[in-house]
Amino acid sequence: MPTISPSVQHPVLAVCVAIWQDDKILLVRRANAPNKGLWALPGGKVDAGETIAAAAIRELREETSLKAIPKNIFFIREIIEDGFHYVLNCIRAENPIGDLAAGDDAAEARWMSITDIQDVETVTGLADILEYSRSRIGLPL
Repeated sequence: MPTISPSVQHPVLAVCVAIWQDDKILLVRRANAPNKGLWALPGGKVDAGETIAAAAIRELREETSLKAIPKNIFFIREIIEDGFHYVLNCIRAENPIGDLAAGDDAAEARWMSITDIQDVETVTGLADILEYSRSRIGLPL
């Protein structure tokens, strides 16, 4: 069983957002722990009283300056590592608008192809999430 920090009293509900434009996915390089310096889908914690969809769109805006339309939860992953315990709900979103700019706890934000992603360090499990996301919206794997 993974080791959990004594300060963690229960799993934390979290979200991430998958937005594809043609064959590119929007990713951010995390500026803070956990996973500082690694590339991931934009996302973060769900605030009390906030819906999962609202949290996804808020985190997207905070980390990338983009707005988008949330569609559906397409993947749920439980993450227990580095003393943290998250239940991550991955939301598909469409029609991003705005000028891409990293903000909040994102050091960088970038549209990346699957080939681009092979050249950077990513969070654990990102490849599985992206593969499933691509298959759900009909993009070739």
